[in-house]
Amino acid sequence: MADQLTVKVEPFGPDQAAHDRAVQGLVNRGALREHLGKSDYRLLSLELLEPTRKIASPRERGGYRATYYDYTENRAVHAEGSFGNIRGAKATVSARQPRPTSEEFEAAVKIVRRHKELGPQLRAGALTPYRPMPPLVETAQPDGRVERTVTVGLLPAGRRKTGHEIVGVNMIRRRVERYEGGAPATALANAGLCGVPLEANQATTEQGVAGQAWVSVYLGTTLLWQFLAVRPSASSGASGSGIELRYVDYRGKRVLYQAHVPILNVRYDGDKCGPYRDWQYQEGMIQAAGTNVAPGFLLCPKPAKTIIESGSDKGTFLGTAVYVDGQEVVLVSELEAGWYRYVSEWRLHANGTIRPRFGFDAVSSSCVVTERCCSPSNERRMPRSTQTQPWGREARDGIEHLWSPAGAISGNRSQHGTRRPPLDQADQQRLETQIAR
Repeated sequence: MADQLTVKVEPFGPDQAAHDRAVQGLVNRGALREHLGKSDYRLLSLELLEPTRKIASPRERGGYRATYYDYTENRAVHAEGSFGNIRGAKATVSARQPRPTSEEFEAAVKIVRRHKELGPQLRAGALTPYRPMPPLVETAQPDGRVERTVTVGLLPAGRRKTGHEIVGVNMIRRRVERYEGGAPATALANAGLCGVPLEANQATTEQGVAGQAWVSVYLGTTLLWQFLAVRPSASSGASGSGIELRYVDYRGKRVLYQAHVPILNVRYDGDKCGPYRDWQYQEGMIQAAGTNVAPGFLLCPKPAKTIIESGSDKGTFLGTAVYVDGQEVVLVSELEAGWYRYVSEWRLHANGTIRPRFGFDAVSSSCVVTERCCSPSNERRMPRSTQTQPWGREARDGIEHLWSPAGAISGNRSQHGTRRPPLDQADQQRLETQIAR
């Protein structure tokens, strides 16, 4: 019998307790006490800082950048420092509008629940709130300032054909803003819906949770692969970069210094929605079972299932699943950005081949309606015949792309019934991938 692949996963880097101590200390006794001590504020992200130069072997990333939003002064407040020196952190303020968290979105929903017209419908279950795109509306006031406004999607329940709307919630004035046409200028909210049913409402992660691990892959007693894996919520970049691999060695030889997807742009035909710059740090639930071996890493005895394999937005695990599939070791995670769902996956073969894969899907949305998926007749589910067809695949730029068989999600977010993404069109969505050697 041939030797089998085995995988060993070991945690690396600061744990969640270190993250939490830094966050609490910054306001209680650190650099942000002066800026936020008497304000209404919320933590939005905690990003681990990259080393200033490449190094041959990894070190714990001890530096961080924390971002808060100060609702009292309508500003973003940032702090940079190291986990070992909270008092030494440096604070800055800006008018930038960072992306909202799940906690901030829920705070916005509470404000909608108090709205005279929409509140009773929400409380009665006639409307279901969801996270739409864009996540924020940045409309300048006469003095040039932008008041923080979080978007909330409202999906009608049952078979109602009217009432779908995307509203803005001004978090400074705590009031609901409604838009002509039922949605902000770069979005759609109408009776036509496509995508996996919006029914999960499960937890997601934010940017800045603990999640790095050493992964060692053996064939019998021979060490084949060794690398540092970073879960999406701890990945590098202001927008995250999916599952990130670092210091990748094959049979003792360095083959990659860093491998990730730092930029993800979304453009629709005719710009009917968007364009958007999506983020790749917000992890969604996948269907997986196994042993928790490091923060955000699950070692599984059988393949995990994402929305692409299961056709469902529900799952049992939040993070990166690791498993063996034949002669490959697989790392996979599912990401959320508004109504979009992305699958970040790496496959490393015993023969030295690396296969990156990137999947696309969505939950119920008007922006992803296509002729083959749904017509604008309030049909919420893709026809069963399309759900059971094999998903489309195409290799491009060294990455294997997956998309919906119904054409609901394609490489350029086509609004038309395209069976496979028109990847050769000049105006296609560009998925820019960086492999740093």
